[in-house]
Amino acid sequence: MHTTSKLVSASTALLLWLQPGSAQVACGAVPTDTTYDYIVVGSGAGGIPIADKLSEAGHKVLLIEKGPPSTGRWGGTMKPAWLNGTNLTRFDVPGLCNQIWADPVGVSCTDVDQMAGCVLGGGTAVNAGLWWKPHPDDWDTNFPDGWKSKDVAAATERVFSRIPGTITPSMDGKRYLSQGFDVLGGSLQSAGWEYIIPNDNPEKKNRTIGHSTFMYSGGERGGPLATYLVSASGRKEFTLWTNTVAKRVVRTGGHVTGVEVECNRGGHAGIVSVTPGTGRVILSAGTFGSAKLLFRSGIGPTDQLNIVKNSTDGPTMILSNQWINLPVGYNLNDHVGTDIEIAHPDVVFYDYYGAWTKPIVSDAETYLANRTGPFAQAAPNIGPIFWEIIKGSDGVNRHLHWQARVEGALNTSMTVTQYLGTGSQSRGRLTITRQLNTLVSTPPYLRNEHDKEAVVLGLISLQESLKTVAGLSWITPKSNVTAEQFVNSVPAIPSRRGSNHWTGTAKIGTDDGRTGGTSVVDLNTKVYGTDNLFVVDASIFPGMITANPSAAIVIVAEHAATKILALPNSL
Repeated sequence: MHTTSKLVSASTALLLWLQPGSAQVACGAVPTDTTYDYIVVGSGAGGIPIADKLSEAGHKVLLIEKGPPSTGRWGGTMKPAWLNGTNLTRFDVPGLCNQIWADPVGVSCTDVDQMAGCVLGGGTAVNAGLWWKPHPDDWDTNFPDGWKSKDVAAATERVFSRIPGTITPSMDGKRYLSQGFDVLGGSLQSAGWEYIIPNDNPEKKNRTIGHSTFMYSGGERGGPLATYLVSASGRKEFTLWTNTVAKRVVRTGGHVTGVEVECNRGGHAGIVSVTPGTGRVILSAGTFGSAKLLFRSGIGPTDQLNIVKNSTDGPTMILSNQWINLPVGYNLNDHVGTDIEIAHPDVVFYDYYGAWTKPIVSDAETYLANRTGPFAQAAPNIGPIFWEIIKGSDGVNRHLHWQARVEGALNTSMTVTQYLGTGSQSRGRLTITRQLNTLVSTPPYLRNEHDKEAVVLGLISLQESLKTVAGLSWITPKSNVTAEQFVNSVPAIPSRRGSNHWTGTAKIGTDDGRTGGTSVVDLNTKVYGTDNLFVVDASIFPGMITANPSAAIVIVAEHAATKILALPNSL
């Protein structure tokens, strides 16, 4: 691993992140003599790639991240003791990805009522690294013209040429702890499910099964942090600020002149400006973060803007005669998660959680020396992954993505989560509080009877496929509970059905939300009612896709960059 000097000097001299309870670091003032062609807010799967593409085109770009550095390459410091003396952090090591559930302090966002990563890289720094080439239906069912599978094909190829993904993340090419895959995957294949290499066959998502595909590279976390951010950081046109919170965009009517920022344990404070007349701002802060920024900038439903007006933002909020009434926060979506649990005597549990303080010495040594072994794989031993498409009684195809992992009530347990994705009709709503925190006020789970029908039928299909497996026992649901009874028994709330794959709060489309439509951004991702404000992240997704959305978000960023750069008056 190498470290880019430009980023290290920034993070050590000015943007140093401190552990909670340590001394405060003075904020850096925003340079008054510097403007940027593009200000990108948020360094996740959307923000990093689009900042790279814009700087590649020769534009002066500022990327703002509210949290601290994450991986060691960029000056991250959070790690267990056994990584001391290395350039690795908790974010670099695939086997430590689940540590966010045990120790989220300083990593997770504190202004959202769901789990979200507020560090450099966003979700791509903290997730399990699953990396799927989307099914064509993900685009063709959900997205408008100009964003269909044929339209994003070139962007898809660019993304996967840079981040191809791997089904064997350990550097020796071996798969470790494969008992779970062998038991469940072998059983499904015996029942007629087809084994595929998933990203070689993205269109085959019906009764197919494969090994998990990850964005990891070289036995470490890869993805945008190890590709797009690396190329961006080598350009004089690119600047990164971490530990800097974007409060609002500064605008007059529909024209944005800059972004007001606040420091967060370091970072910058003040108003950073775009190039007069031609500069642009792109919000890539995620489904929750971008919606919050729009609300605080006077863009959204009147009820939400009035809440902001009555908060601490009130004295500095844009006047109500300049508010832009758009359906921000509506169309909230997430994969509907339904967990089942099975057990088999051949399944072997590996204690990735315990490995934070007491790793198996030989496994830690092997990983540090060669990037091989269990720590080169995502906790908690994810796989197999399998898919089925259920045609509902309403005639709509709904995609189910099943994701198994070796953990549960027993050391021989596997928890298998069913995600309901493409084709789902249910939607919820995100709102803001007077404390300026965002929350899921209307959960988006199973509000449509046919969505629930698909979940039930998918569970019945799995039960049927596994009914003759010798030694396999069902823990949840119990044998005397029907699939429908079980699905109805699980509350349709984020803590029980949530997948943290949130999308949709700034929907893309041609029906302008100012005039009764449902869309917040147009086909160029520009916010309706503005001339230079854009949103590029999962919040623009009109509907949920089949599998984990990280790769799809990067594809959206690649495609959006092409559209934005082609607009008139490009710099």
